[in-house]
Amino acid sequence: MRKVLGAVKDQTSIGIAKVSSTVAPELDVAVVKATSHDEEPADDKYLREILSLTSYSRGYVNACIATISRRLGKTRDWIVALKTLMLVHRLMADGDPAFQQEILYATRKGTRLLNMSDFRDEAHSHSWDHSAFVRTYALYLDQRLECILYERKQAAPPRDHPSYSSRDHQDQPRWGDDPYSYGGPRHSYSSPGGYHGDGYGERQQQGGRGGEERKPPTTPVRDMKSERVLGRMHHLQLLLDRFLACRPTGTAKNSRMVLIALYSLARESFQLYADICEILAVLLDRFFDMDYPDCVKAFEAYSSAAKQIDELALFYGWCKDTGVARSSEYPEVQRITDKLLETLEEFMRDRARRPKSPERVHEEAAAPGVAQEEEPVVQDMSSIKALPPPEGYEEEQMAAADDKKAAAGRRSCKRVLTWWTSGRTRHLPTIRGID
Repeated sequence: MRKVLGAVKDQTSIGIAKVSSTVAPELDVAVVKATSHDEEPADDKYLREILSLTSYSRGYVNACIATISRRLGKTRDWIVALKTLMLVHRLMADGDPAFQQEILYATRKGTRLLNMSDFRDEAHSHSWDHSAFVRTYALYLDQRLECILYERKQAAPPRDHPSYSSRDHQDQPRWGDDPYSYGGPRHSYSSPGGYHGDGYGERQQQGGRGGEERKPPTTPVRDMKSERVLGRMHHLQLLLDRFLACRPTGTAKNSRMVLIALYSLARESFQLYADICEILAVLLDRFFDMDYPDCVKAFEAYSSAAKQIDELALFYGWCKDTGVARSSEYPEVQRITDKLLETLEEFMRDRARRPKSPERVHEEAAAPGVAQEEEPVVQDMSSIKALPPPEGYEEEQMAAADDKKAAAGRRSCKRVLTWWTSGRTRHLPTIRGID
């Protein structure tokens, strides 16, 4: 009976879309068919039709977002909600880059698109676990958009930069490729993550719908300032937290639709893990030369990353046992050892106890005027005492001791850094894009 009612609802929605839609009735029909009530993955021909239609003009993109928003806002069926989120995920990865920007605009205007915090299934019994997965999936997609927005703000040149152009600056977030696109036939992974092609922020941007290509000014992670590296690390860790929260529980662990959606998330997490490892290697290489505030932030990033990587290893183990992707596709997760954390923490504490060097007194700041010559005073040789140590002598000795500790820390971490970078590129396999 439930399947019959779902089929009737789908046919009714298709009929309403054909009659009431004034912008793109064929697009509305394709969206309804791709998010039907049957517990089967959407037919790929409907997804390709939606991708093709939304590549024509901005109006089709807006119409698609409006249709998806209505679909998510009205449904109380976890199957429809999950298939709609999977459609959004596919459009974010393979669709026109304007789709991402329009989602951000629609969210700021108050449109309910990825706000599924109060979603609850009312069409099935014992579906609480499925509803929870829908909510966490929506949070993951929302955080993914935040990462995209942050990366574009960081990559955009300042207004006083010679390469800044108001026209290009307006088009860049409008038509630019997603620097956080993790897979699919249109975007491929970087070679460190095991995929061929360009990596994060290294893909060519489309100069418009005419096909003209231009490369945005990109900066490798090792050439970024510490502040930007730490900011990027923060956003990637938030995204990893959202992914770890998507682990299904209860009856949702045995749902075919949930496992299909989880497959796409797992494939994206491979490159996410590779990028986090790259940033950790950069932070470890710079740690002993950072200022104390940056040392604290880097150590906090390492501490939280150690816990996340432990959870990620357990999550990957469960995915392998469940059959989510092939075991050969998963990277070998390399944990952050307690010894490395203790070494970083000890250096950070020594750095906190290190006093600041005294300020130098400039000769130019001396009081004006000519000093009068004074007659030499004859002192008793027996009253002469040893001279005190030079000013700043103790600080120099402590600084030299700290430099020795830093050198020892670098030597102890050099092997860890070599192991981290070599192991990360060695154990991440080559994987084809998501079809």
